[in-house]
Amino acid sequence: MSAEDRKRSEIIERWMLASIRDGGIRRFDDLHIDEVEPAWKDRKEWIEGALEAFRMAMAIRDGNQLPFVVGLVFSLQSGDQPLGVDFHGPDDISERLDWSPPSLYLFHRGEEPDTQSTNGAVKYLDPAIIGAEGEIRCYHLEFKQEGADVHSRSVFIDG
Repeated sequence: MSAEDRKRSEIIERWMLASIRDGGIRRFDDLHIDEVEPAWKDRKEWIEGALEAFRMAMAIRDGNQLPFVVGLVFSLQSGDQPLGVDFHGPDDISERLDWSPPSLYLFHRGEEPDTQSTNGAVKYLDPAIIGAEGEIRCYHLEFKQEGADVHSRSVFIDG
């Protein structure tokens, strides 16, 4: 493992262990990828950087034998009306990302976003749509929060 990868892994592991220790999982404390690697502040790096951070987080989780689901969330541009799945691959998704860098989350098993009542639509996707692979799930979630004027959307990966 390179020194750069070791530093990234240490940041992710510290966040994971702190989230477990201090209740961050229940608060949905996240870790934006640009906090893991400064080069990932560049929007052009968000998808690849996020997938790399996700792979690292899963390896750290497995190495520490933590009984949690690792989640990766890509926030998409919202709309006045539901937009649905209006993308076909990583480039399309990249064009639809909103202002927020992708984030890592930890979830208790069975409490992932697609299992929660969000009064929205969940559409399961092939993980290849974002360039991911392996024993993971990928889904699009779209919902309108109470009192909001827009429909929020995200692409989630978890495993």
